[in-house]
Amino acid sequence: MAKPYIAGSYQNRGRNRGKIVFVVILIHLALVAWLYVKFWKPKADGQGSAPAPTALAPAAEAPPPAFPAYSSETRTIVADARAAADAGQLTDAQATLQQLLSSTSDPDAIELLGDVNIKLLKSSLMMPGKEYYVIQSGDYLQKIAKKHNTTVSLLKTMNGMQSDTIRLGDRLLVFNGDFTIRVSKDRNSLDLLSGGKLFKRYSVGTGKFGKTPAVEFAITDKIVEPPWTRPSDNRQIEYGDPENVLGSRWMAIKSTGHPELTGFGIHGTWERDSIGKQSSAGCIRMLNEDVEELFDLVPRKTSVTIVE
Repeated sequence: MAKPYIAGSYQNRGRNRGKIVFVVILIHLALVAWLYVKFWKPKADGQGSAPAPTALAPAAEAPPPAFPAYSSETRTIVADARAAADAGQLTDAQATLQQLLSSTSDPDAIELLGDVNIKLLKSSLMMPGKEYYVIQSGDYLQKIAKKHNTTVSLLKTMNGMQSDTIRLGDRLLVFNGDFTIRVSKDRNSLDLLSGGKLFKRYSVGTGKFGKTPAVEFAITDKIVEPPWTRPSDNRQIEYGDPENVLGSRWMAIKSTGHPELTGFGIHGTWERDSIGKQSSAGCIRMLNEDVEELFDLVPRKTSVTIVE
């Protein structure tokens, strides 16, 4: 049976109308693209309707390190510094490493510099910041330490003292402490700075999920063999109990700019594999031997800057 004529006529007409609409859309898009390129698109030479950006002087690039970390040159220099330190030539080793670290951040050089600086500080050898102090009437070690912004422990170590007894007129080696602390959450490191320069770098654990706040703190209290208050039930866990997470030393830190931040501190840990990671509830944790060393070097009010 033949199809009705009118039905075939409508179908053809629909197809033709669709083709026409498609062609019109293509022409419209092409016209819009041409107008954009002609009038609106910024030109490389700054011409056209869009203003050219003001030319800025290129930023000065820092020169590349003279000695990349772990290069043969740095290996030789670090080996020479290590040999000098082993021979007791601490000031020579210190100068060599400081010079090297002005042009590279070699981790072996950083570690060795820290060891050399600690040995030099605790020895009878002179170094920047060290001077002699003559004991005067009314002096006692705590008073002398406070006057020179240092600690009694460091005074006793530097002078080979076994007790707190001092005598009028004796000379003591003192260190005019200018220590500050800088903690990097990204690197999980704690830098002890002297005069703004790296003195020693420690590997630390910081707060899980970024819980350690990146603000300015200061050390407000220091406790040897601290008890720990368990947050779940406020029960005090004494030092030595396996549940005590504070290790052998605790240094409380507080922020004057953020008084709402409480309970933070720098402390030791027996969980050695937690160091170098984001592993704590928010505090800075260190190996017990490291926190004990730092504890003896920095007095209360030492600045602690935490950065991302």
